[in-house]
Amino acid sequence: MIYIMKDAVKVARALSDPMRYKIMLMLARSEEGCCPVSGEVEGKPGLCNCEIMAKLGMIQSRVSYHMKELAEAGLVTEEPRGKWKMYFIKEQTLKQFMRQLSEDFKLD
Repeated sequence: MIYIMKDAVKVARALSDPMRYKIMLMLARSEEGCCPVSGEVEGKPGLCNCEIMAKLGMIQSRVSYHMKELAEAGLVTEEPRGKWKMYFIKEQTLKQFMRQLSEDFKLD
């Protein structure tokens, strides 16, 4: 239980930042991107860091910082493509987080 609780806190902390929450929403709702390196992995669309930069008006270092936080929480995976990186949401982590919250707070 303690290990899982630590994971839930790590995910909650990552999602508590409004910019990271926006990025997660973008990833969850993404379709094929406009960037030439965009594409799908295992049938799931992802976003290139250049698209995140453009849509949110952020510089590359800020996007990298936020993506590192999301990756460390297990919420996204990244795939290098040349000088860019593609990011994909890890649905399993979100599902596990929601299940854990439901169990911990007896929401069922």
